[in-house]
Amino acid sequence: MVERKRRLFAGVELDATSRAACAAVCEQLRKTGFTARYEAPEKLHVTFAFLGYVESTRYASVVEALKAAGNAASFSVTLDRLGGFPHERKPRIVFVGAREQGAPFRSLAQRVRDVYAALGFEFRNDAVAHVTIARVKPPHRPLPLVEFPPIPLGIDRLTLFESLPDRAHNTSRYETLESVILTGEGSGAVPAERNDVSAV
Repeated sequence: MVERKRRLFAGVELDATSRAACAAVCEQLRKTGFTARYEAPEKLHVTFAFLGYVESTRYASVVEALKAAGNAASFSVTLDRLGGFPHERKPRIVFVGAREQGAPFRSLAQRVRDVYAALGFEFRNDAVAHVTIARVKPPHRPLPLVEFPPIPLGIDRLTLFESLPDRAHNTSRYETLESVILTGEGSGAVPAERNDVSAV
């Protein structure tokens, strides 16, 4: 029998206020006529470490690593710009991001990646404080100018997500698996309430 692998990533869930604010920016962009596949509000998040397809036998060690990374203090970042990867001229990914990452964000992102690198996971690019709101395929025009009030995002926990196919909508949905509260005191992971996010 073939072992089922799980597509996992570690990151941050948005609180209700920041989620609504990012969704509002998404709607502003949509109204400009910019053609893209826009993310459902329920899918919005910040990624620290994309782990890819992971064998179920490694799940326990992935959770333990999340616990180890959780020994950090909570902090906040300000999302204050609309940007694109690889660049704004022909973006493939559109995001709401932070002009200033801040030392706490960089430190936590590196901490998360270090614990997973120790398990053999590899990361090519540095983590960036951003929330993906749209995907463009193929990229064909520059990103329009969209202005919005700064969005404060409190980061007080780490979350382990699983990305699952949503064949009905030809996209994916994210399920919250584990959550680690950042207390700076080595808090442990607790199973999260099931949060099946259906993309639309």
